[in-house]
Amino acid sequence: MGAAGQDGVAQEIAAQVQQLILSRELSDGSRIPSERDLAVLLSTSRPTVSQAIRILVVKGLVESRRGSGAYVRLRPEVNLAASMSLMLEVDPESVGSLAELRLSLESTGVVRAIERATPEELAEAERALRRLAGSAGDIASWMSADTYFHATLIGASHNTYLAAMFDSAHTALIDYEYRAWVDSGTVPRWLEPDRIGDLTAIHEPILRAVQRRDVDAALYAVRHHHEVMSRHLRLSA
Repeated sequence: MGAAGQDGVAQEIAAQVQQLILSRELSDGSRIPSERDLAVLLSTSRPTVSQAIRILVVKGLVESRRGSGAYVRLRPEVNLAASMSLMLEVDPESVGSLAELRLSLESTGVVRAIERATPEELAEAERALRRLAGSAGDIASWMSADTYFHATLIGASHNTYLAAMFDSAHTALIDYEYRAWVDSGTVPRWLEPDRIGDLTAIHEPILRAVQRRDVDAALYAVRHHHEVMSRHLRLSA
């Protein structure tokens, strides 16, 4: 079967698993059956199931945890993220505007997190950073860990609407940025394990600034992350 045919089958498998999730047969936080079990259940191959899971990760319906498996991640803002993704489909040139929106939302979010984050929330953000550092080399796990890290910090703003809008913009950009690599099953050079230092260097300063309650440093770190992400987006175009 050609690459186009494999992509089509993976999309079909992803749609079947998505239907299981949305029909509530798989509840929020529940572990999805293993790739081997899904391959048997859906009469397909494990590589196809693996690609289908990556498709669901970029949609924000599934969270991949390295060494643990895939889990359902139902959020009320999924439809908003889907709308943003559709806008990108219609006008790919608008990706810069979406990235700009994400930057604005994250900048506001970290300032509010500095004002409002509890010790427990900062401890969870520290765990999220460690999880991120352990996810290099696995594109599905990285996408999930990256989303969780940023969502944890913005969630500490204690503004659910801000957090929902940020998560939606971030998810839509992740979908756009990683789509080619998800479809091909490859890992971009900048995400390979030997580049983990570079990856940590654009995330850790955000958390450290929030922990120190340093607004200027937090805004600088968020801006730097945005600039690096923008370069990745240009590589995806």
